[in-house]
Amino acid sequence: MRLLFIIPSITNYFTFLEDLIEELNNRGNEVHLATSRKHIARISAYRREIKCRVHHIDFPRAIDPFRHYGAAQSVKKLVEVVKPDIINVHFSAALFTSMLAKQPSWPPSTGTIHGLGSPLIKGWRKKMIAKAEKWSAERADEIFVLTDDDRITLRKNAPKATVSVLDSFGMGCDLNRFDPESVSEEVKKKVRKDCGIEEDDFVYIFIGRQTHFKGFDKVVAAFADVVKEEPRSKLLLVGEKDRIHHTSLESRLENALKTDPAFIKVGWRENVQDYLAVADLNVFPSEREGLPVNLMESLAMGVPVITVDSRGCRDVVRDGETGVVLSDRSRDALSREMLRFQRDKEELKRLSANARAGRKRYDRKKFIESQLAIFERLTGKTA
Repeated sequence: MRLLFIIPSITNYFTFLEDLIEELNNRGNEVHLATSRKHIARISAYRREIKCRVHHIDFPRAIDPFRHYGAAQSVKKLVEVVKPDIINVHFSAALFTSMLAKQPSWPPSTGTIHGLGSPLIKGWRKKMIAKAEKWSAERADEIFVLTDDDRITLRKNAPKATVSVLDSFGMGCDLNRFDPESVSEEVKKKVRKDCGIEEDDFVYIFIGRQTHFKGFDKVVAAFADVVKEEPRSKLLLVGEKDRIHHTSLESRLENALKTDPAFIKVGWRENVQDYLAVADLNVFPSEREGLPVNLMESLAMGVPVITVDSRGCRDVVRDGETGVVLSDRSRDALSREMLRFQRDKEELKRLSANARAGRKRYDRKKFIESQLAIFERLTGKTA
């Protein structure tokens, strides 16, 4: 089988497609990838070989009609050359570009939407993006979403589209890597030493793009309140600023990030499991997610999560069982919960044990098996 994957950025290959493509290669399939070689943030990790044929296309991640049209022409030409048996597109913006390019002669073309944009934004952009999502979904042969929330919304807004929820738990995560038993004491000691973390420090962690909609500014502000009351606290920041989305941080907090040793910035890392291994609590009050992989990774490592009642986050974190899902999204509510868990070690241990016990639900192998079944059903060929 010859497959063409379309994703906005090469970052996406490393974060969720690599394992699937490796399995397809092992089964003797020919895999092509259309993507921008530019990462979504300042990323120096991911130096290893890309295990498929890569075709660079500069996909826009924002509303830009001219760039969408130009990228669509490149996609159209690529499909003519590659002649794939199936096309699988990820993310709404890349799906819109690809559907602009779609021709009647194309093979089965599916889209996987990692979180609809229109339900979570306001103003003129909401209507424009809703129309683009509807049009794209109805032009694709099948659309897959990650949550029931998006399935209900898209079926209502795009009645002609064939929409279903992936029967895996989103993209899942690699349970072999994100296993608390896989990180040695030597590695943990080295991470603590490199980061300036003492044995009796309580370590919070934020993983991901440092944007306002992921709650980065709230986490920094809430931690600034926490550390005043509990000086033996550290905040590990794993990730970088996004190229197109702002942080909304106050200037005094921007300065604190640069000067206060309680804030530990390690940048974008591949060995996230090593940092989770020294963390006590993941704080991630994101308001715009599909089904957040970083929370699956955290819980698989036995690190409880404080998050908010938003799409995707409430699907991953079980309120009161593996973490807390806050209805109050304020900075004050966040800092109160952070302090509560820091001071209640027994409750934290209970949540950690529950997270470890339920880690199998996040297994990425389920995503791979689900994708192979979809490809075989739509093409009539064995993947």
